[in-house]
Amino acid sequence: MGRNLVVCLDGTANEPETGSTNVARIYDLCVKNDDQLVYYDPGVGTMGARSATTRAGQAATRAAGLVVGYGIRDNIAEAYTWLMNHYRPGDRVMVFGFSRGAYTSLALTGMLRTVGLLRPGAENLVPYALKLYARNTAPDPSEAQEKRFWAQRQDFGEGFGNPEFNRFARNVAFLGVWDTVKFVGWLNLKAQFEQAHWPFTRKVSNVAVGRHAMALDENRGPYAVYRFDPEQLAQRGGALAEAWFPGVHSDVGGLYPDHRLADITLAWMTGEADKAGLQLDAARHEKMLGAGVGEPLPEAYAVEGAIHPHPWPWALAGPGWRPRDPRPGDTFHSSVRLRVDGTTGTAHPYRPKGL
Repeated sequence: MGRNLVVCLDGTANEPETGSTNVARIYDLCVKNDDQLVYYDPGVGTMGARSATTRAGQAATRAAGLVVGYGIRDNIAEAYTWLMNHYRPGDRVMVFGFSRGAYTSLALTGMLRTVGLLRPGAENLVPYALKLYARNTAPDPSEAQEKRFWAQRQDFGEGFGNPEFNRFARNVAFLGVWDTVKFVGWLNLKAQFEQAHWPFTRKVSNVAVGRHAMALDENRGPYAVYRFDPEQLAQRGGALAEAWFPGVHSDVGGLYPDHRLADITLAWMTGEADKAGLQLDAARHEKMLGAGVGEPLPEAYAVEGAIHPHPWPWALAGPGWRPRDPRPGDTFHSSVRLRVDGTTGTAHPYRPKGL
């Protein structure tokens, strides 16, 4: 029987010692044994680039990661290399991410779809595989572009790819992401600095089960939510699902001391991942969330959990304020209705857009 290979990719500037994002917490909840191997990356803009040898260099590369997302290639390459060296026939790949780490998770799954996995020990070829995956055209190409794209990569896959890994199959058993954002930073410099697109980050055809928790109350323009392809969502039914939750970006993904809203999204995600075969420590789950895997949390979490507004300087950052705009037919988690009903008649009734 195959193992679980679990990849946890955290958001921008989430140092591992904070341990408060939902990605860090799901890493903590995962059973770690011979049947389930778990990888954690703290994310873009953390701890400085490994290639930076001085404090000034580390600070500069860390700042670049925060401003323009510099370093995403390294995050993809390192997670990909870990999978490459650990994968065995029958293993199940499961990927989790928050914020920019969620986008990195999508790019990793897109790379697995595009070039598959290299043979173990082929670290020297990973940069070339990344180059084959990245492109300077549309992130989701047309049919004609896609045909050319695959044709150019066929020889590479046949010559250097792991023959036991089928890049044309649903080779990612579970993808769980919190409030995916493509660009995070203080300035809106995406157009100037985003030199490559990462294909198939909306169309996740190789994902068997995908779940996306989205922040209903996030208003910052640079934090525009990056969603699954709407046609795939409609066509694949329950295999792919997105849901809106109360709170701003880090209420949903974690970071704040009052983490009751983050607890709601974590409980939702662990319940969904458990169905897909993720091995979770039941005792840790009970201690962390006060409920078993798949069990509901107290309704008071939805009503009383703090939503953290953002300071006014964000209005000066690039596109400034841009409220989230749910699509017709979107799913709202039950916690949204609980908060609406629970605050009706109070001094601060909860009335989110799109409900």
